Amino acid sequence: MKNLSTMTIAQIRGHIKSVNRPDEAYLRALEQDPRAGVRAIAEQMRKKQKAQARENARLEQMLIIEKKLRERGIQHIAGVDEAGRGPLAGPVIAAAVILPPDTLIPGLNDSKALSEKRREELFETIHNIALTIGTGKASPREIDKFNIRNATHHAMCEALAALSISPDRVLIDGNAIPGSPFPEQAVIGGDRKSLSIAAASVIAKVTRDRLMIDYHAQYPAYGFAGHKGYGSADHLAALQKHGPCPIHRRSFRGVFEVRRSEDFKIFAEGIQTAINLDQLQAIGKTIASASKHIPQDDVHALRMLFRKQRTRLQQSGPKGEQLAEKFLKQKGYSIRGRGFRALGGEIDIIAVKNNILIFVEVKTATTSHFGQPEAWVTPAKQAQIIKVAQAYLTQHPDHSAPRFDVIAIDLTQSRPVIRHYENAFTA
Repeated sequence: MKNLSTMTIAQIRGHIKSVNRPDEAYLRALEQDPRAGVRAIAEQMRKKQKAQARENARLEQMLIIEKKLRERGIQHIAGVDEAGRGPLAGPVIAAAVILPPDTLIPGLNDSKALSEKRREELFETIHNIALTIGTGKASPREIDKFNIRNATHHAMCEALAALSISPDRVLIDGNAIPGSPFPEQAVIGGDRKSLSIAAASVIAKVTRDRLMIDYHAQYPAYGFAGHKGYGSADHLAALQKHGPCPIHRRSFRGVFEVRRSEDFKIFAEGIQTAINLDQLQAIGKTIASASKHIPQDDVHALRMLFRKQRTRLQQSGPKGEQLAEKFLKQKGYSIRGRGFRALGGEIDIIAVKNNILIFVEVKTATTSHFGQPEAWVTPAKQAQIIKVAQAYLTQHPDHSAPRFDVIAIDLTQSRPVIRHYENAFTA
């Protein structure tokens, strides 16, 4: 160790820069130096040490999932993430990344938590380190046709297919898996819990940002280089002025309303506020009967909206009923039937407990825009349920007085919220 007393503060700074990591004895000597400037250098070094220790601990935490899998003999682990689910324009991009075992990449995190400059730096680092990288894309037209969820899963499968090494396990950011040919595992908040997913997050984000900059050259009026297709004030103003361009997502709110007729706006609101498939079918019939008097572009846009809402309602209903059935079983109910149809109506679940026959109506909310789901069981809906129940009792006589329950499933939170209203209404 050099004699500090013979060195100027500038020389000490230069020496520290030339040393990868000063040892503990050197740091202690700096801390004991009589010069305040030297002690300040020591304090800075200590802060850097602590920051580095915190960063290493964070990165090690993000390797826990991968390490546990490798302990079970699972070697090639692909992290998968996407960029561009929310924008009004441009594709959704998915990336799949397989990193070497126990790789630590300083600064790697969820791409949304990083600056553009840092993402660009990490993009190059990941490409240099990764065993293999694959990307996939779903175009705006595919998003409009299949909905954003299905289009995203298509892009993820495409990214996995592009890998030069077949993964033994796929870690997907989120709560759903895309259905690739490989073993899959959903990880909620995965871009903060897994380095492999975080790496995929950066690759997807930078790839998409660069693509949107290229689109800016083709469609300069919209400012894609700045907002990357998201619904900024400038972007919405450009949409109003110029109308949608070929890379806009016609099924997205903020795009489909642009330059539309008053009829379109009325019917679009009806589609979006439909809380079940019956209501949606009714508004669909009304649109069909009026279609000759509506501009064909508007009719096409309404059809896309209709399909999107139908898919959303079809997905939310069965999930809510599955959760309700599981909930009832846990409370000691036995399930006698599901989806009984008669007289143009349906009873979701028929259950029995303590020798009481119970007709259960399940209402599932995926958005908070329309109030509590239990409020949707209006007097008219109650009357319909009672008529269907009477039809059931005609086919399956039961001498005890039946009970009518309502179960509300709220899917707007991070976890489902279930509310059970026993004897909610009477015949």
